[in-house]
Amino acid sequence: MTATPTVQPSESSESKTLSVAREATARAVEHLLSRQDERGWWKGDLETNVTMDAEDLMLRQFLGIQDPDTLDAAARFLRSQQGADGTWASFHGGPPELSTTIEAYVALRLAGDEPDAPHMAAASAWVRSRGGIAAGRVFTRIWLALFGWWRWEDLPELPPEIIYFPKWLPLNIYDFGCWARQTIVPLTIVSAKRPVRPAPSPSTSSTPTPADPIRPARRPPSPPGTAPSSGWTGPCTPTTRSPSARCAGPRCAPAPAGSWSGRRTTAAGAASSHPRSTPSSPSICSATTSTTR
Repeated sequence: MTATPTVQPSESSESKTLSVAREATARAVEHLLSRQDERGWWKGDLETNVTMDAEDLMLRQFLGIQDPDTLDAAARFLRSQQGADGTWASFHGGPPELSTTIEAYVALRLAGDEPDAPHMAAASAWVRSRGGIAAGRVFTRIWLALFGWWRWEDLPELPPEIIYFPKWLPLNIYDFGCWARQTIVPLTIVSAKRPVRPAPSPSTSSTPTPADPIRPARRPPSPPGTAPSSGWTGPCTPTTRSPSARCAGPRCAPAPAGSWSGRRTTAAGAASSHPRSTPSSPSICSATTSTTR
């Protein structure tokens, strides 16, 4: 068996590679220095898709802390990101995405955009052509249920009692990351309470209804004495410290996790002045920035 000799790169090839690498490095350094503030620090925008803006708008509506300036700015941004076909993508330059389009549409409805407006009619028609709201993700349908635009009975849910699972049991709450706990635990409370804050406008013919869900998720009857209680007052209520709160709290949580913590507190019956409720609104407002595009 004859061994294949190793081909050594020529000196000229190595020299060319090093030259290109040095040039790329120099350009990168020059670019970084050009972005540095004169006081020594760097600042950049961490961007995401429009679901963050749409969900922020819906959260403010649910908590009753909507203000005209923020509402108008969010609505303008959502419209500016809409594609020519009436849809929204989940990343820049990406293809149309169903759940993203549904959430942006609903947020604009809450902002006052009429369903027969051209941009709204285009979005609604596209959503219907892809199976309607029932084909969207569970999170999207939970948002709609909060405003009475979807039935809680048609959503899957986890009982709040999962927080009692010991750490040695698979799928206990501490098997999940901190940010995931901040979403899962509040979601179990919201699902148990099933709060509804009727939207300013009712569902219209342009809003797909859940008459025949594609993926029905009706909860089967629980054995006597084991059903999760809608009057849950366990360790996840506003008067106690839940597993989800053993991180930095809503102020330092990812946006979805922090927002669900706020809804947990409200769904559990706490007033906006409750000490466990108040962190949500200030953190939402203080984390809001607006840029001109």
